[in-house]
Amino acid sequence: MIDFIKIHYRDKSDFESFVLEEGNFENVYGQVDAHTGEIGYPYKTKFETMDYVVSQKTGCIKNSLHKFYNNAVYGQDQNFNDFTYSNLSHSIHHLMRKMVNVSETRITHLEFGLNISVQIPAEEIIRKNILMHNLKGFNHNRKYYGQGELKQFDHNNYFIKIYDKAKQYRKEFKLKGNILRLELKINKSREFHKAGIFNLMDLLDKVNLEKLFSLFLERFDELIIIDDVENYNQFTNEDEISFKEYINPRYWENLSEQKKYQTRLRKKREFERIQSQYNLNQTKQELRALTIEKFNYLINN
Repeated sequence: MIDFIKIHYRDKSDFESFVLEEGNFENVYGQVDAHTGEIGYPYKTKFETMDYVVSQKTGCIKNSLHKFYNNAVYGQDQNFNDFTYSNLSHSIHHLMRKMVNVSETRITHLEFGLNISVQIPAEEIIRKNILMHNLKGFNHNRKYYGQGELKQFDHNNYFIKIYDKAKQYRKEFKLKGNILRLELKINKSREFHKAGIFNLMDLLDKVNLEKLFSLFLERFDELIIIDDVENYNQFTNEDEISFKEYINPRYWENLSEQKKYQTRLRKKREFERIQSQYNLNQTKQELRALTIEKFNYLINN
């Protein structure tokens, strides 16, 4: 569920005092002036895997709560396993032991991610079936950490990242099976404010997490995920020509650039009709069902 998080202190005075107070952290590092030897901002330290940073104007705590938990419990720097609600709650309460004025903080960045077990290699699904989001092509497509496939769709308030989680960690942890990772990274807080999430404690409320999952599911539904088409015998000639145009992101970009909004809407409906008529959404329906099943498991454990 919740993975990367960035917690912001607008008034950093008490936070800075807490970070610099002797005995609170093993090591605190500052910027050293090479000429005067004076130590200044930013001050940096860590609580286990969480990064603490104090700048001249603000302070923040950031990193993956999922990895924070796995490091504390298993001594592992990974996030391929299930991160349940009870694990999340444990992580938050553990982190708050090394915080001040928690209620006065604000979350500014938040990542919601799910690891989905799939029958075939995740990289095949990513490469062949996941085509677009909101009729836009991916912004990044590469081998993630040199292993497995990744596609990322960037937007102003958030971005969606989909990659092969099993291949990322297969060598180090000898993972078996196939794991598809779906992530919604929100970098504008007004997006998760819709789910009632403002500070760290709001993540302890299951109702808020359910609202956040609803936002995640909305973004998932906007993905264009289409089954492999081995042959076009079932298609009419007209539908085959249209379909081959519609699965190309550049086709939709051209319509937007030409400001043909009504044409774009009509063609979008036609694209949806073709997908439905020729039953090309089985992969998406299966992934959606697995996503809901996984979230229900995590929130109830």
